[in-house]
Amino acid sequence: MVGEKGFNKHDRGVFEYILDNIPDSITVVDKDGTVIFFNSTAEQYFSVEKKDIIDKDIRDFFPNAILPRVLERKTSFFNIYNSPRQNSFVVSSAVPLYDKSGNLIGGLARDRDITEIVRLSDLLNKTQTNLLQLEKEYSKIASSGEAYFSKIISNNSGFIQIINLCKNIAKSPLNILLKGESGTGKELFAKAIHYESGRKGKFVPINCSAIPRELFESEIFGYEAGAFTGARNEGKMGKFEEAEGGTLFLDEVADMPMELQPKLLRVLEDGVITRIGSNKHKQIDVRIISATNKDIRELISQDKFRKDLYYRLDVFQVNIPPLRERKGDIVLLANKFLQEFCMEQGINIVEIPDEVLDIFNEYNWGGNVRELRNVIQRSVVIAAQSGKDKIEKEFLPYELQKIEVDEINRVVNVNDIMNSDTGLEEYLERIEKRIIIKTLEEMNHNKALAAKQLKIPRTTLYYKMDKYGINADEQTK
Repeated sequence: MVGEKGFNKHDRGVFEYILDNIPDSITVVDKDGTVIFFNSTAEQYFSVEKKDIIDKDIRDFFPNAILPRVLERKTSFFNIYNSPRQNSFVVSSAVPLYDKSGNLIGGLARDRDITEIVRLSDLLNKTQTNLLQLEKEYSKIASSGEAYFSKIISNNSGFIQIINLCKNIAKSPLNILLKGESGTGKELFAKAIHYESGRKGKFVPINCSAIPRELFESEIFGYEAGAFTGARNEGKMGKFEEAEGGTLFLDEVADMPMELQPKLLRVLEDGVITRIGSNKHKQIDVRIISATNKDIRELISQDKFRKDLYYRLDVFQVNIPPLRERKGDIVLLANKFLQEFCMEQGINIVEIPDEVLDIFNEYNWGGNVRELRNVIQRSVVIAAQSGKDKIEKEFLPYELQKIEVDEINRVVNVNDIMNSDTGLEEYLERIEKRIIIKTLEEMNHNKALAAKQLKIPRTTLYYKMDKYGINADEQTK
């Protein structure tokens, strides 16, 4: 109960009885952060008794509590992942409390304990790491392509069609050429295709640009003992043999040495390999998935790549678009990387403000998805070290900090409409909702002032808030 000058205690018994029977933790503080109510569920969640915390500063018990931020900023938070103290994890929502005159008198927080869920998630992450290690150590694995395809997320209808296309061709024996800029996820697609194919052998990647020319042939075909100076006494299995019954992924295939290309072509035509220093031929069953960020046809015209090999590799071509051509996925991916990295590192999940998301949407992302992931990880680490609960502009790399967002482009991005199933009417509604929320924030949630600023009747504002699900409980006037 909130009175004209603060909390009216005359119905406190009923008030406490109701809140004590809510399955979530409820904490109420006054405007100075002193605890004035702590329900029974909160006692169970945090192993703190009411008698010990009532009339005490909440920061003395929970240094990372969200309520002090609510009081300081006079704003609400909803469904924030938080760790109010060591080894305690909750999903928190908190709102400021005002009297009838609009004066701040305190704040209320509701916490839902997810400590056990976080511990289970950590255990599952460790288990997954162990399984991935086993995958590298054993030649035969039982896995599903769905696990890898589920990592490739998108809201872009064209990109979703590419994902479905790769699923459909996975079980065919066709060699596949993946084309796309660096960082678009070509290896992730290659792995997903391999595991979806059901092939019993391993997925064996080889980066054609990273191996010295003089070692390339021995790496890919293997060699017998004593085949050349420095060779192992026991010889060595090549990548083709290692991938027997599985998939050989030739990354950066356009950089393959010219002198090796005829030998690879012979293997693709005959299905037979010969180790260096041996006269024994070995029949192999290996599917080839290649990837490149270069125009191989241009290399062919420059006599830097064999045309006949190209047509052997490019039986089925998949073009993976760069991130800048599916900007509607930037926010989706940024939040995915944010949650994954925070959970992995045990960091409170921080917020990505609209200002930063607008910068992300304006940036060209030359490094594509890989660059976006790196930016999120860097920014989260800096935010955590700075004690901040959100990614601020100054935490971004310098080239992103320089970007000035056009106010029109902040709300209107024609590419988002063209590359999604969203129609114009729905998109305009999104813009209207965003403008209303921003205006309410600027007017300190005073609906009368917000309606005046928007030049609409207050009843129209109420209608639109209800239509767009803008929480009226956050507003105080």
